[in-house]
Amino acid sequence: MILAFLQGQGTQIVTDAEREAEQVARVLPVLQALPAGDLLLGGLMLVIIVLIHGAGMRLITGHVLRRSKVIAQHPTEWRADLLLAGVIILMLSVHLFETVVWTTLLVRTHLVSNWSDAGFFAANTYTTLGYGSVILPQHWKMLAPIMAISGMFTFGWTGSVLVDIVGRVNRLKDLAEDRGTSPDGWPASTAASD
Repeated sequence: MILAFLQGQGTQIVTDAEREAEQVARVLPVLQALPAGDLLLGGLMLVIIVLIHGAGMRLITGHVLRRSKVIAQHPTEWRADLLLAGVIILMLSVHLFETVVWTTLLVRTHLVSNWSDAGFFAANTYTTLGYGSVILPQHWKMLAPIMAISGMFTFGWTGSVLVDIVGRVNRLKDLAEDRGTSPDGWPASTAASD
C-alpha cells in the first residue's frame, strides 16, 4: 500500500516536473531574446555619459557666464566671437571625450579588438552616422543602439546650451554696438577718423 502510494506520488512528481519544464521551455526563448548583459552595461554607460556631459555643459556654461561679465565691461564684437569659438571647441572636446569613454569600454571588454576600430565604431554609432564595417558580437548587438541614444541625448543637450550661449554672445555684441565700439574694438569716433 505504501509502495502504491509512493508510485502514485512519483507519477505526480513527474507530471509536475514536466509542467515546470514546459513553462521553462515557453519562457526560455523570451529570456534568450532579452539582451540583458548589453542592456545593463549599455544603460549604465548611458547614465555615465549623460553625467559626464552634464558636468561638461555646466563647466562650459560657468565659463561663459564669467567671461561674459568680463567682456561686458569693455565689450567688443571680436571678443564675443572669440568666446563663442572657444565654447564650440570646448563642446567638441566634451563629445570627443565621451566617444573615448565608449571606445575604452569596447576595447576593455574585448568587444572590438583594437583602439582604431573601436574609436571608429564608437564615433560612428555615437553620432548616429552608422557608417562602418565593425559589428559587435551577437550577444552585444543592443549596445550599439544604446550608444546612439546617448549621442542623441547629449547632442540635443549641447544644442540647447549652444542656443543659450549664442543669445548671450549676441547680447554682448549688441552691448558693444550700443557703447559705440567698432568691430575691431576701437571707439567708433576714433575708428571713423582714421
